[in-house]
Amino acid sequence: MLIIDRGDAWTAITQPAHAWLSGQIAHAWGNGRFARAEPFEDVCLGVEQHDVGWSDYDRRPSLLAGAGRAASFVEAPFRERHLIWHDAPRRVLAQSPWAALLVSLHGTNIHTRYIRADRLPAEDAALVRGYLTEQRALQDELLAAVAARRAQAERQANLLFCLDALSLSLCHGWPERDLPEVDGTIVRYLPLDGGSATLDPWPLAARRVELTVPARTLAERFDDEAALHAALGAAPYERRTLTLRRM
Repeated sequence: MLIIDRGDAWTAITQPAHAWLSGQIAHAWGNGRFARAEPFEDVCLGVEQHDVGWSDYDRRPSLLAGAGRAASFVEAPFRERHLIWHDAPRRVLAQSPWAALLVSLHGTNIHTRYIRADRLPAEDAALVRGYLTEQRALQDELLAAVAARRAQAERQANLLFCLDALSLSLCHGWPERDLPEVDGTIVRYLPLDGGSATLDPWPLAARRVELTVPARTLAERFDDEAALHAALGAAPYERRTLTLRRM
């Protein structure tokens, strides 16, 4: 769950919805300077589904004590947010082994770039190390199934990592920042007015790309998790439009 808390109200965007936004950008990515996803449809599906493991969790998120709202994906208890990654690749395997491979690589990227096992309690560290070993074996199986080299898959996983950060920046309305490197180039995210942003250098085929993501906004605060889940379930969805445009 992505949470934008403005004090008088808070907005929730589910992880799968944010991932869908990433997939919309993946379809637009690529020009004379930046290579597009390859294989195109499989990679776009993997980008779109990279947070599929959160599908059940985000229907019934943890209550963040003291804030009276749902916990964001970085505020949820570590064990809960780690365990969703174990089965995530297999949730898309029936659709595309390439997509499953990307979901697995994205999970291991998160657990090596953002999470330091040596800084975790011993039991959690062992869980992470076991997960990384299991995913490496699964990735080897999937690489064989799609007849791809690891370097080829990791390039697509780096693109996913960049698009994930770009989608998070757009959804949260974050300030100017560098996105993770793709093909040796760092793209800078620069917010503009009215839910729009630009990128430097420009990596998309079109000069303007309209994006959409569903969100729910609540003014209520809760001290009971069941009440939180009921309110989230009843809250209406609003369609938010975000724009990437070349300056």
